[in-house]
Amino acid sequence: MKKSFLSILLTVICLSASAQLVRSDLNLLHYEYASPLRFGFSLGINIFDLTAVNTLDNVVLDGVSRKLRADVTTIRSGFDINAIIDYRIKRQWNLRVLPGISFGARNLEFFDDDTNELLHTMKIGSNYIELPVHLKFSAKRNSNFRPYVFAGVNGRYNLSAGSDEKGGVFLGFKHTEVAGEFGFGFEFYLAYFKFSIEAKFSTGPGNVLAKKPVEGYEAFYNAIDKLYSNMFMIKFHFE
Repeated sequence: MKKSFLSILLTVICLSASAQLVRSDLNLLHYEYASPLRFGFSLGINIFDLTAVNTLDNVVLDGVSRKLRADVTTIRSGFDINAIIDYRIKRQWNLRVLPGISFGARNLEFFDDDTNELLHTMKIGSNYIELPVHLKFSAKRNSNFRPYVFAGVNGRYNLSAGSDEKGGVFLGFKHTEVAGEFGFGFEFYLAYFKFSIEAKFSTGPGNVLAKKPVEGYEAFYNAIDKLYSNMFMIKFHFE
């Protein structure tokens, strides 16, 4: 991951450690005892990645027989926006649903496996409608601070799954994906709202590569056996 993302995580950990040492008046006590259903919104920054399982078969590209290797070597960041529907099951257990949209991009690069020469780069834009559902467990509240962990699933619909020959994207992708998600975060009870920051990891067990090759560019399709989608996100929740 980029150094900037590591810096953000380190800053969050330092802030959370300081928060535990400072006692203050308890804010938003009704969050613990009033209606179990709460709403909010979430903003985030993301990194999309692809894991390629290469066939390493000989394919013909530009009239030359080669072994192609596909990989994502350049990380690009995007952003996402979600609504928050949070239901308190028990004192420390919550069920969250976060419908939203996510925008990002990935550079899938193709190399000659023998010479390591970069032959082609596909700039793949990915725009998702998503529906994450998480089960969240929170530690006991310490003043106006509380850490938590969560896990769940995310169903996504890719609005930009088709190939783009003019843009140099000669692969198609499946429209639907299901991914497992997990992560951790920190809640801060402020005077008028609850603010949370979390790190989320998302990985899909299914092959996202469409089975239909683009006519005239079959070499790229034949070079890949499977493609798996992975994501890392930093989320900012306001409830």
